Amino acid sequence: MVFCGVVACMSSLSIGYVIGAPNIPESAIRGLGGDCGANAPYTTQRGFPNCFLFSDLLWGFAIGSYCLGALAGCLIAGSLQNKYGRIKTLLLSSIVFVFGSIVLGLTFHQAQFILGRVIIGFACGLSGVVAPTYLGEIATIQGRGILGTFHQLFLVIGLLLSNIIGLAWSTPPGWRFVMAFNGVPAFIQCFFLMRLVESPRYLVSQNRIKEAQRSLQILRGPEKSVNVQEELDDMILLLLGRRVPAVENKDHIDSLSHTEGVLPVVQRGDSAATLQNDPSLGPSHPPKNQAVSNNQGSYGFLTLFRSECRGLAMIGVTIHFLQQATGINGLVYYSTSFLGDTFGPGNSKYITVGVSICNLLSTICSVFLINRVDRKILLMTSFGGIAASAMLLVIGAYSGIGTLVAVALFLYIIAFAIGMGPIPWLLLSEFLPTYALSSASSAATGVNWTFNFLIGLLFPSLTKAMGNSTFILFGGFCLFGVAFVWFFVPETRGRSIEQVMSEKGVLPRSPIISS
Repeated sequence: MVFCGVVACMSSLSIGYVIGAPNIPESAIRGLGGDCGANAPYTTQRGFPNCFLFSDLLWGFAIGSYCLGALAGCLIAGSLQNKYGRIKTLLLSSIVFVFGSIVLGLTFHQAQFILGRVIIGFACGLSGVVAPTYLGEIATIQGRGILGTFHQLFLVIGLLLSNIIGLAWSTPPGWRFVMAFNGVPAFIQCFFLMRLVESPRYLVSQNRIKEAQRSLQILRGPEKSVNVQEELDDMILLLLGRRVPAVENKDHIDSLSHTEGVLPVVQRGDSAATLQNDPSLGPSHPPKNQAVSNNQGSYGFLTLFRSECRGLAMIGVTIHFLQQATGINGLVYYSTSFLGDTFGPGNSKYITVGVSICNLLSTICSVFLINRVDRKILLMTSFGGIAASAMLLVIGAYSGIGTLVAVALFLYIIAFAIGMGPIPWLLLSEFLPTYALSSASSAATGVNWTFNFLIGLLFPSLTKAMGNSTFILFGGFCLFGVAFVWFFVPETRGRSIEQVMSEKGVLPRSPIISS
């Protein structure tokens, strides 16, 4: 399980690298401060320009343009992973990562730089949906929290890696190596993906019961040591509408894999009895000459937001919006130039690397906290900490106290990393069934990438117009986030999807009864 999670999260590492790659080399790419000499930005080496002329607005668009590709990627990721599976969709994203990295490394015009960012962003959108979905579906209830933080942990590792490589190669034409290096983790991932097992929940949703049992057994351990039958039955109950009997004979599983959905009921476990005795689910056994049809398919966007899961889906979408409304990516994209106003361009590069190291250490702390502290407490603490840090940052900037600005920036990162960094990526898989998860993940990450793009595009202009007061706006969103989590977000730590849905008054969809 851990091996599969690590391999899947190499995509997350690539996402983090894409986010941080242009930060430190910005001056070299744009030819600022004489980085390209007196004739900047038109000096060339081997026919390739060393630098490019970007206005602040165009640079903001170039930085944020990968979010446009990511938006397109995440909107189709749900249907792709439902049709072809989690592993094949991750493989597609890896191939696109490699191609986009080559385009960026060989940039000869501003338009190609933007195109490369859009292409590589498309891969970010695909993997940003599939990797967290896969992590949530392969994890045990006990390991779900830790495994769920892997996406953010590897994203932060990628961010730090981009800063370190950027620090070493932030001169013309070294920035080309920084841009091209993003294809390396994706290229390595392609070879390991073939060793991963497909998500058991996905296989059950496709009525491939025998493959699901085999996949689940590989994830949980040797058959002599671990009996996966009850967990498999729970999946079938939630995703297909009925339990299968306890199976002593493997041939019976084989027959189920080829049956047109006839799944007998067995009374085992409290949650099973509760669901099976609920009148809204219909009779325990279908009438004579009728069968339970499992071919209802996964929810599309319109179906999702008209379904019983719409409330939970909207909670996930709002949390993803609030993750970007913290303003975190404004700091990630532009910390070098932002800090340069206070500490000078030379020192700001090293502070940026220090911020990334702090981010990584704080995210590692969240891995240990995630199974020990309730999700809601971590989220509210995170929102409150970011709001307080934003106020300190504004006070320090207007008072000219550089030390306070630096301290506030580090506190900002720490507060984000312990809650709002990892938790939004795992919440949806903790309270939505597989048939609703793909569309909900696509919608939530679509909102995430849209506002990520807007932050990347507008942050330089906002800071020019409003100065450091921009962070008052972000702090206000965080205070709203505290109230939203308190009143609306369900607690998911140590609880099954069925329990969370039941708390919110949501029952799994009923099977379709057909003659």
